[in-house]
Parts: sequence; C-alpha cells; structure tokens
Amino acid sequence: MAPLTAAAAVSVFSVLQDASLPVWTISLVITVPIAFWATVRGLRTMARRMFSIVEPYGQCRVVADDRGAVTTGERASFSMDWTVSREYLETPGLFVLLGGDRSAGVAILPKRGAQDPADVDRLRTILDRNLKRL
Repeated sequence: MAPLTAAAAVSVFSVLQDASLPVWTISLVITVPIAFWATVRGLRTMARRMFSIVEPYGQCRVVADDRGAVTTGERASFSMDWTVSREYLETPGLFVLLGGDRSAGVAILPKRGAQDPADVDRLRTILDRNLKRL
C-alpha cells in the first residue's frame, strides 16, 4: 500500500506543480522503491519485536474448549476467556483471534499443532460457537 500511496502522492504533486515528464518519471523511480524498502523494513522490524516478546516463553501448547483457551509454555502459562476476543479469521495455516472491546490483542493458533485433521475441525466448531468468523 505504501508504494501505491507514494506513487499517487508523487503524481498529484507533479500535476499540481506542473512538473515535466522527466522530473515526474525520476521522482516515481526514486520514491516507489524507497517506499517499498521502508515498508519491508518496517514489517521485518515489527516481526523481530514480536518474536523477541514471545521467544522467552519457549514452545507452547494451547488447549481450547467452550470456556476459552489455556496456553502452557516452558516458562509461563495463561488462560484466555472467549470474551477477550470478538472475532477470528482462518488462513490455510492459522486461526487468528482478534481482540474485542476490552482487548486490542491478537492470538494466533497454528494448525500445525493439531495432532489430527479432525482436531482442526473441532477447534473451528468451538470458535464458531464463541466468536464471529470474518
């Protein structure tokens, strides 16, 4: 989105300033790759920060039922009631729980942790009963 926004901003600014075609082209050639690089760098920095937060917990195991989910790690454990999340979305490899009114958090449940494909279906059923699917 950032490269597209940068291209639109350069185009609008060039039109408003009556910039010549070569100036507009050079501005696009410089601005769009910089916006792309900044976006990738920002996402990588965010991923590193998130990993540094969860890395100390070590391997985790999540057990979900109709009351909520309990996460047990090598160094910590916590439980989460379904009212903490409002909705969820499903990707090919994950269930992503999105925070509700009292929480701005995100919880990720990887499908690779299921021992059986039927376990993924059971989790989907539990999530459908307790959260809104996006």
